[in-house]
Amino acid sequence: MGRTGSGKTTLCLSLFRILEASTGKILIDNQDISQIGLELLRESIAFIPQDPKLIDGTLRENIDPFGEYSDDDIIFQLNLIGLAYLLDEDDGLDGVIESEGTNFSVGEKQLICITRAMLRQCKIIIMDEANSSFDYRTDLLIQKSLVKSFEGCTLITVAHKIKTILGYDKICVLNDGEIVETGSPMELISKKEGLFYDLYMQSKI
Repeated sequence: MGRTGSGKTTLCLSLFRILEASTGKILIDNQDISQIGLELLRESIAFIPQDPKLIDGTLRENIDPFGEYSDDDIIFQLNLIGLAYLLDEDDGLDGVIESEGTNFSVGEKQLICITRAMLRQCKIIIMDEANSSFDYRTDLLIQKSLVKSFEGCTLITVAHKIKTILGYDKICVLNDGEIVETGSPMELISKKEGLFYDLYMQSKI
């Protein structure tokens, strides 16, 4: 986390090698990602953007665009994320998603994108402020669903809501492209100083 312009998005782009490191290395399981093929690297990391993107087609095609999973797998994930009600429509998984998902709310589109990532079961998942369209109650339910679905995975969340990440294992605070603080949420709060503590106090939790 960090203020606007602190380097959060740059860090995410670097993990996909959209931005190549000029110095240093990024290691995943002790392997330098600059030595990994781009296709393999990018298909191994799931990305859930702040602005959800849907394609013209069916609900099934948006969740499983390459037809790799069974209907039961898709339905299980829809139930887990709280979108089972979409299956009550006449066409179910074959229900049509209009251009850019105009027949869905922003929150529903985001949940569909999250379902797509959950279905792939990647070992690394990046959420770039993907919870910005949710109220606190919905956000809490989503976080609980993610913990169940992404067990054994590394979940990297770029967050602007302090509440979203209070239950995370580790916080990395960025400022002007530099890592200025790391630690568990409680460790950083108990210091009673620093950028994270200031943001925590400003949030009035």
